[in-house]
Amino acid sequence: MKRLACIISALLLWSCSGGPGSETTNGICGFAYVGDGRVASYARVAIRNVDHTTSVDNATNEIVNADFYADANGYFEFEAPKGDYRLTIVHGGSAFTGLYSSDDDANFDSLKLEPTASLGGYADVPDSCNFVWVGVRGMDVLVRSDSLGRFQLSQLPPNDSLQVYFLRGDNNTVYGDLSVKLNPSENEEIDLLPNPYEGMITFVAVADGKPVPYASLAIRKANARVDSLHVNNVIVKADAYADKNGVFAIDSLSDGDYRLTVVQSGSSYSKVLSAKQIAQLDTVKLQETSNYMSRVTLHAGDKYAWVGVYGLDVMTKTNEEGIFSLPMLPTTDTLEFYVVDNKDSLCVTKKIEPSAGSAEFDYPSIVLQDFEGDTAGWYFSVDSIGSKVLSKAFETDKDRKSKVFHGKYNLIGTNNIYAWVVTGTLLRSEGWNFSSLDSIAFYAKGSGQIRVSLENWDKESEVKGVSLKAASEWIDLNSQKWTRYVIKSGDLCYNSQDVSNCYFTWNSLKDDVRQLHFFVRNGSEFYLDDIVLYGALF
Repeated sequence: MKRLACIISALLLWSCSGGPGSETTNGICGFAYVGDGRVASYARVAIRNVDHTTSVDNATNEIVNADFYADANGYFEFEAPKGDYRLTIVHGGSAFTGLYSSDDDANFDSLKLEPTASLGGYADVPDSCNFVWVGVRGMDVLVRSDSLGRFQLSQLPPNDSLQVYFLRGDNNTVYGDLSVKLNPSENEEIDLLPNPYEGMITFVAVADGKPVPYASLAIRKANARVDSLHVNNVIVKADAYADKNGVFAIDSLSDGDYRLTVVQSGSSYSKVLSAKQIAQLDTVKLQETSNYMSRVTLHAGDKYAWVGVYGLDVMTKTNEEGIFSLPMLPTTDTLEFYVVDNKDSLCVTKKIEPSAGSAEFDYPSIVLQDFEGDTAGWYFSVDSIGSKVLSKAFETDKDRKSKVFHGKYNLIGTNNIYAWVVTGTLLRSEGWNFSSLDSIAFYAKGSGQIRVSLENWDKESEVKGVSLKAASEWIDLNSQKWTRYVIKSGDLCYNSQDVSNCYFTWNSLKDDVRQLHFFVRNGSEFYLDDIVLYGALF
């Protein structure tokens, strides 16, 4: 069929010429067929100026209104106008369009019509307009949008660049143009609405691969603490909310580190990011939260403490045993909680990594001294007349592969059980409630014997004779090998008079502990490392 069409076209081309004095420069003829080779019988043909626009009174959904029709064989002919023009041919659901000039030799052998495309979307509706008109230059199609700017050009010729124009709905003047080129059968959607987030930082919140609409967002300085001490079980108070598509839009931030937190229905995202990293965010992925429970050590005499998390708004209060719970914590980043007393004085901080969906009790512990950092408060002295300290050092040990404490001494007499040295530290300036202490663990080696003692000594209590001590039995040290020792709170049985009464001794002291001491007797040197208190955090 296509071959037959070409033969017919060739036979008819001889008649395509313009006559003397004609307003047209030359006669044009051609042959139209559709993509499958069938002739486009009686196809609509229209010739328009390239800048032609349609008046609103003549608005139509048709691509063009026919100037004339091809014959039964798809043959057409016309007199080309002066200048540039657009030729458009439509047959059923197929169309062809192209730009031509009267200066061109524009006789056509055959023109292929292909399935039409569509163009829809949102136009930018100017202020004071309730709608707009949308058309294509060089064609007759013109459609009206709704009040939101939504429009649909349901049939457009493919394979050529089209100039879409927009008319104001109030005075019918052109206020915008858009160039598009569509493929056959393509359904193109465009959005020309102004970006409400222009100049802002935008990112989307997702959970399980889907956007999270209306999620809550809070941004705090990474080291921010709450302003006042009161119970607040809400992780963050929202600064902003996502839209229905889960999109957040925020202003740019000044330089610094921030904790960005997003929460919604038992899921959350929280991470410490720099201002630059936040500006580059694209997506944040929420995951299931965690309920975190633990215990902290209270000051002697205190009935409670306050616990919060840096960069979050949550704040909780411990019970008299120091136990607390932080509900629905984010699980996407390391968190650091802080403990303050009722005077808002910082007691301790601890980094945690909650697991999604967990609700386990985190038994506390504290590395009291590993001799890698500050050792200024670690003392070493004799406790008997005639004995003396020979050296005190914090040195790297080849077996421990870390810094350790090394003390050398000379005690008066041989195997004098009343001569010893003491090393240890003051547990800050106030007493601590060690009621929940489980054990004291440490590594040691040496040539004598060692005992562990918790005390609440001060000058005033010594003068009054009310200093309390709870000490362990003497333990033989191994002079060649490091050994880990664990002293349970129930092992601290010996009082200041070195009398053993486990229950009375420990219960008399545990509510007000101020010092941790290691007493060493016999021998001439000893080593200590990695002193850990289990069941305590202060």
